[in-house]
Amino acid sequence: MTNSLHGSCHCGNIELDLKTDKNVSEFSPRTCACSFCKRHGGLYISDPEGSVEIRLKNNNDVNFYQFGHKTADFLICKKCGVFVCATCDIDNMKYAVINIKTMIDYDFPPLGASNDYDAENTGSRLERRAKNWTPRVVINEI
Repeated sequence: MTNSLHGSCHCGNIELDLKTDKNVSEFSPRTCACSFCKRHGGLYISDPEGSVEIRLKNNNDVNFYQFGHKTADFLICKKCGVFVCATCDIDNMKYAVINIKTMIDYDFPPLGASNDYDAENTGSRLERRAKNWTPRVVINEI
């Protein structure tokens, strides 16, 4: 992978690096119309060809929040309140979608698609994530 895009919560307790061959200008940030994403104002990117390393300085200060179908963990720092990313386990592989608001050093293109996934059943939701989210996610406590 030629690029490493860095993000973190405000206090630095949760950090991540997206390894990708894409340039920042090639991403199309998107939103989700669910109640969680609306309230947190998440703007998301992922790369199905990339990988993500997530580093937790203190696992006890991370809220792995679930709701709805309970198929994803939304990583929120308990110290500073920032929502960093969501992860999902599918067929023994972890996938992630990243909130670009944690990546302040980059100028991403304008908002792309806004999607409403409320009508999805669990199977179609996991299928969509396996196709679009970034696979090869590693979470390390440092």
